[in-house]
Amino acid sequence: MLIKCPECGHQVSDQAKTCPECGIEIAGKITRCPDCGEIIFKEQAACPNCHCVINGASAPVATPVDNTTTEADKKSAATAAKKPAPQPAPRRPRRRKAGVTALIIAFVLALIVVFLGIYFMKNQEQKNEQRAYENAMLSTEPLVLQNFLDMYVDAPRQHRDSIKTHLTALKKVETDWTNAMVNNSKYAFEHFMKRYPQSTHNVEAAIKIDSLDWEAAVKENTAEAFKRYFTEHEDGAHYDEAHANYEQIEAQKVTAEDKIAVSQLFSTFFNALAQRDEVALSATLAPVLSSFLHRQNATKDDVKQYMEKLHEPDITRMEFILADDWKIDKQEVSEGRYDYIVDFSVAQRLERTDKERETSVHYKITAKVSADNHITELNMKRSVQ
Repeated sequence: MLIKCPECGHQVSDQAKTCPECGIEIAGKITRCPDCGEIIFKEQAACPNCHCVINGASAPVATPVDNTTTEADKKSAATAAKKPAPQPAPRRPRRRKAGVTALIIAFVLALIVVFLGIYFMKNQEQKNEQRAYENAMLSTEPLVLQNFLDMYVDAPRQHRDSIKTHLTALKKVETDWTNAMVNNSKYAFEHFMKRYPQSTHNVEAAIKIDSLDWEAAVKENTAEAFKRYFTEHEDGAHYDEAHANYEQIEAQKVTAEDKIAVSQLFSTFFNALAQRDEVALSATLAPVLSSFLHRQNATKDDVKQYMEKLHEPDITRMEFILADDWKIDKQEVSEGRYDYIVDFSVAQRLERTDKERETSVHYKITAKVSADNHITELNMKRSVQ
């Protein structure tokens, strides 16, 4: 049934757990005053309405009226009745236990959330620091290690000491690399690579060595130099160029076969001169010689006229002896075709009827031979023996 809340006077069911208005507990906590019928709390010693003492508290026992009481007694009782009844001590307002309990629970939960947040934050910071430490130890960049020291000033001492040691080692690598760059020699770069096989500078060092070896090969400009380069640098930046230069120089080398062919050509030429053999002489000559005895664009007929002039009337026998002092160079005129530039000596032996005239003459010959093995240039200069 509905009753008045003994705390706030709000209408509430006597079965309600708490008063919806003030939050005070109701069910099992209230009773009815046996004297005036007012709803009161069980723990109260006296009814606040009628001041009836309840709950077994000591109270004066009502004394039956004595008809023999004197008039004085009656006056005394009347006077006592007119005195105001003693008021009970004011009752302290009851704390709203339910609200306080809720606040305590909320506060405890808030503390738990805060502590959990701090725990997870610290745990995440530790994970981040560990990950950063591992990455820094694997790095070869000094800036990465210095960033770790700047960011994680509260990192474990062991971690910071390891990073500092690693950073010192990396700075030594950088110093040695700078010295190698300043030296700029093959030895300096090879020494650096041998000392620091895991350094990121080794790629650049290899490029530097490749460049230096190529410069040396170009400066030397020999088949051996280019072969040495592409043998040592199979992945070199100039591998193809070195190979092409090597093959070109090798092709320009005068082989034993080249020397035999050239020497036989000039042997035939000078024998033809000595024998006055026009057919054999003509076979050794190009249709036009760029220079013959310093005459420009000489023809075969010009050479034949020289042969006739060479055979003076008093000469009974002529012989040319070619010295073995050949100097032969090859000159590329088109792809795969080479002219030969030739220097050599020849001695002319003469038998004369006039014994007072010279019988021996030496010449220095400079000549050119075409790729199809014909003389295209020939000049002679007397030399003193």
